[in-house]
Amino acid sequence: MLMTYLVIALTVTASEPDDALCKGMTVEVLADAGEQGFVTPEELGRELEGLPGRAAGMTLSNINTDDMRRRLLSLDKIEDASVVRYTDGSIRIKATPIVPVARIFDADGSYYINRDGKRVKASARYHKNVPIIAGDFAQSDTMFTPLTLLPLVQYIASDSVWSNFISMIQVKSPHDIILVPVVREHVINIGTPDEFESKFTRLRRFYTEVLPRQGWEKYDTLTVKWDGQLVASKRHRRPAHVDVARYEEDESVDTGTMLAGDDVAPGQTVPGVKAHSETPIPARFKLRPKPEQPPAGILEPKKTKQNQQPV
Repeated sequence: MLMTYLVIALTVTASEPDDALCKGMTVEVLADAGEQGFVTPEELGRELEGLPGRAAGMTLSNINTDDMRRRLLSLDKIEDASVVRYTDGSIRIKATPIVPVARIFDADGSYYINRDGKRVKASARYHKNVPIIAGDFAQSDTMFTPLTLLPLVQYIASDSVWSNFISMIQVKSPHDIILVPVVREHVINIGTPDEFESKFTRLRRFYTEVLPRQGWEKYDTLTVKWDGQLVASKRHRRPAHVDVARYEEDESVDTGTMLAGDDVAPGQTVPGVKAHSETPIPARFKLRPKPEQPPAGILEPKKTKQNQQPV
């Protein structure tokens, strides 16, 4: 029956005249309820230069369905697409939007990736709650890419505890993968993205047996990159900052005046008792006796007609 159908379909298609007219073109976006709005039929119609809206009445020979499919697949938001022409003269387009599995922050900016590593640029119009990976992924490095971390992402997502506990994955190097928990008191260095069962078992034991006794603020880094070990680095807190009183240059204190109390002259420690040194304590500003004023008239110039000036 299948062979009979194929023979009839091919015969009808081959006998279809080249001047047959298109009866219409429909666009359908295959997506779950949570993905609605990411890609719309209207948006795909604009990407196809408005062809779905004006296809009715065009000759089918002028509509290249293969080019239309290649155009849709070239869009970063589309994961798969099909363009089928039916025997009644209609054309139906079905597109599957990309399904993001992680959001990447690196030197190229911010973008989403799917399970095959296809990128879609992040925009304010679309937001997907997926794990965040931050790091510098060189384009020339084909060995270590964001796809390398997908097994780690999937392992965390498969565990309800870890998926709610880990907020971000930070890449320092291929051998230093850092997990940032939602409790922002420490980070976790898991080393390379492998042996997840062993590493997370050690972490779980540390959280249930050690931290309840030692406190969450005692350690800043937990390292499980070495086989069979968990190394916890203590937090080094900086000493509290203490403001020190400083005097400006023009507000310097006269040390001699400051040390001299009532009936205690500079150079003395107890009233009436001389200090060990006869030399007074040096001071920045010294009080000097006011010079005696000369008798009136001695330094005054004689008033003559030459030195008299009009007011």
